[in-house]
Amino acid sequence: MKLTKSRQAATIFYIFFSIVFVILGFWQINRGNEKTEIIEAFELQQAGQAIEFSSDSQKWERVYISGKLDDERIIYLDNVIHKGILGFKVLAPVFIEDNKVILVDFGWIKQPQSRDQVSFISISDNENVSVSGVLEAPEMGLILSEDIFTNTWPKISQSKSITALESLFEEEIVKFILLSDYRPDTNFVYLKPVVANMPPVKHYGYAGQWFAMFIALSIMYLYFLRKSSNE
Repeated sequence: MKLTKSRQAATIFYIFFSIVFVILGFWQINRGNEKTEIIEAFELQQAGQAIEFSSDSQKWERVYISGKLDDERIIYLDNVIHKGILGFKVLAPVFIEDNKVILVDFGWIKQPQSRDQVSFISISDNENVSVSGVLEAPEMGLILSEDIFTNTWPKISQSKSITALESLFEEEIVKFILLSDYRPDTNFVYLKPVVANMPPVKHYGYAGQWFAMFIALSIMYLYFLRKSSNE
């Protein structure tokens, strides 16, 4: 078969995009496998008993703490939707050492009709609390306004990032947020943490799309070669 300029161009085009589609397909498969491993590791951790929090504790580890609750510096994490209802996540610091606190996510509450009605809420009848749960390390996320926090306590925050929240405190802040287990003594709703922002099945679906594009391109290339050889 004579390699004309049109066939040469088509061959280069085919080889280049075939490589791109195949690489992207396998990349999505690898991403899906990574997410599967993360989710499986998380589920395995949650099946075990909580261990005492320490400086060696890691993200998604199941731990417990005991300390003094500071319910005068409550932070409401804004724009958290549960079952179609807009609400807040309730965060509060717990002193685990004299000058060291960990921020605890105690759960979700419905947002009042007016943000001006936001006030302090009772988290526990006791100042000294014991909390078990999962360690999170949230990123900054999408900020919907220029001001991350409201001016007065309790604060309404646009971000759950420790980098942002630690600016509100003079004390040393642990670099994790402790997502509290469900507490039957409160009216807070427990929301399961999002371990992977995209489930593995979506990555596998995207991989299938890339491989389908490779197959379609191959069919078109073979059709072009056959048609050009008959001319």
